[in-house]
Amino acid sequence: MYILDTCAFLTQNHPEGEIATISEIESELNNRQSKQYFTNMKEIGLKIREPKVASIDKIRMNSKETGDLSVLSSIDLKILALAYEMQGTIVSDDFAIQNVALHMGVEFTSCSGNEIKELRKWKYRCSACRAEALEKVDSCSVCGSEKIFRFKAK
Repeated sequence: MYILDTCAFLTQNHPEGEIATISEIESELNNRQSKQYFTNMKEIGLKIREPKVASIDKIRMNSKETGDLSVLSSIDLKILALAYEMQGTIVSDDFAIQNVALHMGVEFTSCSGNEIKELRKWKYRCSACRAEALEKVDSCSVCGSEKIFRFKAK
């Protein structure tokens, strides 16, 4: 089972086989061709599924561990949750999705051939005092600066 992210509809490129996605994907399709492809795929067997809340919570927890939670949309979380739940392969060009999938042992492939090669853990650092945090914050808890950036943890 392949779980399709937005790239599959934008590029009209994905592996052959049983395919599924979530209903919200349609809202990310921004041109006539990709919308038509989505409609055509539904007519010939694309399954529209919704993951369970427990699966979304598991993805949220794991994406927090990798430091990807702040860059994943609710749609990204649901795509990951559906692949986890259905034990499917995610088809996505999104490196944050791929990173969480790799962390959880969920198989993935990309539409473009660009896939991550190693797991990355991300942290956040204040550019003023260099204090570190595991989650994205609006301002530094040490000095109050609002200049927080994401970096690869060692």
